[in-house]
Amino acid sequence: MRARLVCAAAAATLPAVLALGGTPAVAEADPSGNNGTIKVAEVDQVGTESNDPHVGCTFALEWYGFDAGSASVVTFESQDQDVTITGVHGDATVELEDDAANGGTDLDHREIYTLDFAGEPHPEQGYHVKVTTDTQGSRGADSKSKTFWVGPCETEEPGEDDGPTETGPGSSVPFSWDWRYADPTCSGVTVAYPADIPSGQANDVNVRLETDHGQVTLNFHNNTGTWGGTTVFDFASHPGWPAGLASYDVAWVQVGGTNYHWQGDVSCTTDGDPVTPDVPQEVVGLDGFNTGSLSLRRGATAPADGVAVDNAEAAVVTLERYVGGSWQAARSFATTSRGTARVIFPRFTQRGTYTYRLTVSQTLDTTGDTTGTLIVRVR
Repeated sequence: MRARLVCAAAAATLPAVLALGGTPAVAEADPSGNNGTIKVAEVDQVGTESNDPHVGCTFALEWYGFDAGSASVVTFESQDQDVTITGVHGDATVELEDDAANGGTDLDHREIYTLDFAGEPHPEQGYHVKVTTDTQGSRGADSKSKTFWVGPCETEEPGEDDGPTETGPGSSVPFSWDWRYADPTCSGVTVAYPADIPSGQANDVNVRLETDHGQVTLNFHNNTGTWGGTTVFDFASHPGWPAGLASYDVAWVQVGGTNYHWQGDVSCTTDGDPVTPDVPQEVVGLDGFNTGSLSLRRGATAPADGVAVDNAEAAVVTLERYVGGSWQAARSFATTSRGTARVIFPRFTQRGTYTYRLTVSQTLDTTGDTTGTLIVRVR
């Protein structure tokens, strides 16, 4: 379970009707009719298959039952002539799951959005919004739409949250709409807000996790004002943190007040301690080791391997050999500043069969990865 994603950014200041993104990839048309649907949901309501007409300022858009290879362009429009949508935070064009359409229970994609508004909301309902998706490559009509109400961020109260803590004065970098925060870790994300960030812009923080329990989104909201300074958002202390979580990937982070949002892959596990079972640890990953079997003449050396080490600084990669029923260290290799290591095998002077694997060092905060095996037959 590892999702590898790339960074993207959403526009900050846009006209009243926001048509985001470019032309999506076009899949082969299917003449048998369009059964795809879109649904609006709260961020913590994953795959409920029901549309929610009232959501908080950060919400989810879900795609169900679309054909394989479809891509969807998302547009938001205010339904109140006195209110303008000034910003959309979330991907403008999304790629849907590459599987066949399976009707209204087949979740093809889930995307998190936050909208910025200019104008006063309805005192009870919030902001009235229409979302339209143009999904070229779907069966039949490409356009789908929903109207719904979005709660203003300053009044959203998703629940008590003791996770975030302010630890310092924040970033000294001058504010711009594209300011960035540090990459997340397995424990949380630390945000150093610019000191001159505009009032009301430093609010919700959303984190998407791909877990062994399914997809989870954590929403951190300040019910008494806005975040500021340097604030640490601790994942495990959030009320939405799943009990009994064993493994997860941090896949996406969005911070209110900046167009930038982080996307990537930080693989994590928990420590298995029965007293504190949800203490997160990073998985130090290894990629690029050639496994399988290899045949060599006596006196030859197996080709060197270049491997990549994920989520670790100054890690040590160890080449282990299986001898007498146990794994024994044969050689160790330090990683470079770029997170790579070069694995060099010994010269084989005796006939026989040799079995190797790679491991990476573990610390109190990490769990080391182990590769598959390479079997070398020397004749």
